[in-house]
Amino acid sequence: MKNTQKTLFAFALTIALSSCSNNGIGSSSAGNTSASTSYEVVAPSALPSTISSYITSKYAGSTTTQVNLNSNGTYVTYVNLPAGTTLKSSATSKSSGLLAKLEFDAKGKLLSAKTQTAILIANLLPAITTYITANYVGATITSAHSESDGSFDVFIIAADKTNIKLSFDVAGTFVAAHTFKPDGNHKHKHDVNQIPVAIADLATNITTYISTTYVGSTITSAHKESDNSFDVFVTTAEGANLNLNFSASGDFVSVSSNGNNHSNNETPVLFADLLPAITTYISTNYAGATIASAHKDWNAGFEVRITTATGVRLELNFDATGVFVVGSDSNNNHPPLNVPCIVKDLIAGIKTYINTNYPSAIITGANLESDGSYDVFITPASGPKLKLNFTSTGVFVSVTNA
Repeated sequence: MKNTQKTLFAFALTIALSSCSNNGIGSSSAGNTSASTSYEVVAPSALPSTISSYITSKYAGSTTTQVNLNSNGTYVTYVNLPAGTTLKSSATSKSSGLLAKLEFDAKGKLLSAKTQTAILIANLLPAITTYITANYVGATITSAHSESDGSFDVFIIAADKTNIKLSFDVAGTFVAAHTFKPDGNHKHKHDVNQIPVAIADLATNITTYISTTYVGSTITSAHKESDNSFDVFVTTAEGANLNLNFSASGDFVSVSSNGNNHSNNETPVLFADLLPAITTYISTNYAGATIASAHKDWNAGFEVRITTATGVRLELNFDATGVFVVGSDSNNNHPPLNVPCIVKDLIAGIKTYINTNYPSAIITGANLESDGSYDVFITPASGPKLKLNFTSTGVFVSVTNA
């Protein structure tokens, strides 16, 4: 543990002494960090073109694995860098599997750039675990990362099943909490008492905020909620659909994606009315599964929530013709590639296989892939760390070094 702390402190000192610009990994600039915010997962295609163009130009060959839209309008993108990437903080060090964490403001300006390295939960600083134990009683730590400036991101599931990302500095001092909101970042729930508002009647501070923050965007509709707040729907110049929430006095409160995660944009669908392509896909890939609910989205696609024969709850998304698009676990929202899984919720067959073939191994993480399969990361009692792949039903497929 002491060696781990020394390594991290040394790494942080190296970064601090390096002369890096904000145009590459290994550098960071002070961004506005709220002590408590919420975020939702959106598709990379929802990013403003300024952000996607920046990533393409600065990190050629990289893959954007996840995008978080924060309630304050900022974006955090997680980018897998290609093998052989050289960090600006080191003239010679090359690594594979590097994950870049890039933060941008609503206009697409880079706020900070850091690299992340997965660390074992057992290696977290005592100050971090003590803070979590004291402030989130009953919470489970699911994964953790150390960042290039020596700070930490720790993901937990609170006792009420809320997914929270906690940030700590290099000494393990709490910095900020970010709550995952599967139904968007809004501070209120949509209700049936919405009153349509003419765009021309919106308060000046609302339209000014939108025209300034989202240059070239179009306001498509607006509503007044029962709490006198306003929901304003806009389409940005890049084609992203957003739902902006303002207080009764017209002050900006939060922003959320205006996609199929908002209940007022979904239409319930009877199971009997689902397209044959959808039911065939489910019966073929999830034999014995039960369909819990189905909805048609704002974009004519379908959301189908199922419980598999082994008790795992999944959300499957299909396009308007019934072609499978992506799957996620019931606590996450439309991941572009994969979503973290809670280790204790893994299919029993997976855990049995690992216990049988890798006795005393520690499961350090797991991902549910977009095709329904699982990637499980383990640290065996001896030998290198491994990544095991299983089918959607928990059947072993392959093993590689992690």
